[in-house]
Amino acid sequence: PPSGVFVPLDSRKVALVFSSILLPARPPCVQIQTEFHLYHKGDGIHHKEHDVVKEYARVFQMYNELKKRYNKEVKTNQRQNETVAMLSGKINDLEQQLHLANQKINALEYKKKDKFASIQRRLSSNKCMCKKKGSCSCKYLDQLLFETQRLKMENETLSKERRMLKNELAALDKDFFDEIEDLKYALQEAIKLNAHYEKYLKQLSSTYGITLTSALTAGNPRTTLWK
Repeated sequence: PPSGVFVPLDSRKVALVFSSILLPARPPCVQIQTEFHLYHKGDGIHHKEHDVVKEYARVFQMYNELKKRYNKEVKTNQRQNETVAMLSGKINDLEQQLHLANQKINALEYKKKDKFASIQRRLSSNKCMCKKKGSCSCKYLDQLLFETQRLKMENETLSKERRMLKNELAALDKDFFDEIEDLKYALQEAIKLNAHYEKYLKQLSSTYGITLTSALTAGNPRTTLWK
């Protein structure tokens, strides 16, 4: 328009010009997408760390359970060792008693045979000569009767002692010795199982850096103290 002449402006055109200047085009959307992408990236790292912690907790729980089972087996082995030692002592005592009883029986049998042979020799050397049938005037008759009575009493005593010894031997149950053998076998198997437990505990300790905080057992030369 000519200089100095006022020309009114169209309000719609002014609004359009200001809207094109004030409103941003696309950068905010790009920024939002970038932040969303970074959020998902950080969330993946968080999930990975969570999985590692979860796996470590699972392994540590397995380790604790294995250590509990190991300590339980150690206590069981200790009780079985004490039981086997006690039963072995009883077996040794019973075997010694059996040996002494057999010696006593053999000695009594030998003594009985020796006495009988001595009487037979005495009767042979001092035969009674009877004048009539049914009568005897031998001076050794009283001695013979006395000796016969004494031997009869001694024989009864020996028979009684022998019956007592046989009853004592019969009282020893055959299953008792089988139980001893079963306990010995169970003890050997428990020792092998403990060796496997100890091996796995060492592997877990070496792999995950877990240390034992308790003494493993007493009395077993295969076990050691871990710190």
